[in-house]
Amino acid sequence: MLNTQQKRIRKLGKNTAKIMMSINKLFYSGSENEITERAAMLIITEAYRAVADRGKFSLVLAGGNSPRPLYQRLAAGIETNRLKHYGLQLLGDARTELNEKITFMPWQQTWLFWGDERYVPFDHPESNYKMAKDTLLMHSSIADDHLIRIDTEQPDIEKAAKEYESSIRTFFQATNNKQMENIPVFDFVLLGLGEDGHTASLFADNLETFRQTTQWVLAIDAPHAKPPVKRLTLTLPVINHARNILFFTLGKDKAVLAKKIFLEEECGVPAAFVAPENGRLFWFTTQL
Repeated sequence: MLNTQQKRIRKLGKNTAKIMMSINKLFYSGSENEITERAAMLIITEAYRAVADRGKFSLVLAGGNSPRPLYQRLAAGIETNRLKHYGLQLLGDARTELNEKITFMPWQQTWLFWGDERYVPFDHPESNYKMAKDTLLMHSSIADDHLIRIDTEQPDIEKAAKEYESSIRTFFQATNNKQMENIPVFDFVLLGLGEDGHTASLFADNLETFRQTTQWVLAIDAPHAKPPVKRLTLTLPVINHARNILFFTLGKDKAVLAKKIFLEEECGVPAAFVAPENGRLFWFTTQL
């Protein structure tokens, strides 16, 4: 449980946004516009940091409906002069337009992955890929070969899981060694939060996703999920090895649950098991 020395709560200026912080953890709540702007700025600044440090940026996208405004903001870019408002600073050569008023993602050095996917065709309304395509990909300059997608049109879902894991191994130049130290380290993982506490496609009734230590991607049968279709998901150890993990949630019920998880008042739901090994954890929710 967080103690008073570990936790700090403050308001940002005259707006209603609030922050709670502990070591390597931050909980930020505000209006939908406030959390979307701040999350986009954090992702973009971390992207330029990764490019400056390692020459590329790996971003894992979340599915569902909550990330839609965030993806639209990432595609549109951020107002450069707003960075100081949040205490953020760009590293490296940030690409700007409109007389340097707008800063965009370093798309040429960015690779996109998916944290989970519903096993439906790419153009299906419930496809996480389609949601990202409609809100982000069609409005950005990222190259097609920088999209590491899950092939849901592969007839064999187990084979699709193996192929996606193989693509991740190829990107990270990882061997087939099954040891934990060989797990990839994504620069940034975006996650959503279900009202039942699930995240990605980690559900309470699929405990193998929590116990799994050798596979990076699993095929999941989720008959009680919404929608009730089979899914593929990154495993918990892969998520927890990321440098940055950000939960982005909209809605009052999810905000209440997110706060309980952050304060360790709710420890039994899948999202509560997200705990970076050596990275940072961010929660962005709408104001209660």
